Amino acid sequence: MQAIERYLKSIGIEDTLKDIADVNTLIKKHLQALSFCNIPILLGQEISLELGEIVSKMVEHKRGGYCFEHNKLIYEALNYFGFEVQALFGRVLNNQNIDVPKTHRFTLLTFEGEKYIVDAGFSFMSPNSAIKFSRIPTKTIFDRDYLIKKIDANNFELAMVRPNGLYALYSFDLAKYNERDFEMGNFYSSKHKDATFVNNLVLSKITDEKICSLKNNSYHEISKDSNEEKTITTQEELSSILKNEFNYNISDEEIKYLFEKFVKE
Repeated sequence: MQAIERYLKSIGIEDTLKDIADVNTLIKKHLQALSFCNIPILLGQEISLELGEIVSKMVEHKRGGYCFEHNKLIYEALNYFGFEVQALFGRVLNNQNIDVPKTHRFTLLTFEGEKYIVDAGFSFMSPNSAIKFSRIPTKTIFDRDYLIKKIDANNFELAMVRPNGLYALYSFDLAKYNERDFEMGNFYSSKHKDATFVNNLVLSKITDEKICSLKNNSYHEISKDSNEEKTITTQEELSSILKNEFNYNISDEEIKYLFEKFVKE
């Protein structure tokens, strides 16, 4: 069985995807089944962007992944079903005016003359449906609204609509990128001393009921009506969260290392 077919079967996609509603089903099932995670980076493991290796790591060994892995799976799945897709590359802003390299992979989908952003790899802020290029925000889980803001003829930002204004997640253009570009971004994100994912423990998972998000010693469970925060103070608490909330396959030795290095104050 092809790697992409193993992936689709694992998340419960059994029928052909035909329209945007089906694409949204793919995104939701993907986010519910596969966690966003940088633990392998913190453990010094190499991050392969080969499709078969991604499926083995994320699906079969339950070791999570980050944008280069999540969004390659989504891209390849949409391509498998015959959708018109293009892999894009963005600069993560998190609402700051900063000079940063391009380190975020996601997908441009063109369907029936309309363009959409599909992104299952932006941690706990990943939209769980396709975001249409429109002046009208796209509403997603828990009434999160996303808007693609046009900066000029060639440049855009994906933003989350908040009560006090737009929160810019990342900037991007519509240039053509290839796998070598993403390999460079992956190398920086997993190796550079200043890269976020080299210096922080980050996990998230998005289901219909809640969003689970962990960064270092801070764990959040977000639902439609609440945002519960927990400070992790023991190795046992970290172990329980990784195994029970994220269904993460990890050894006690690895948990001890992560706790001592990134969680324990």
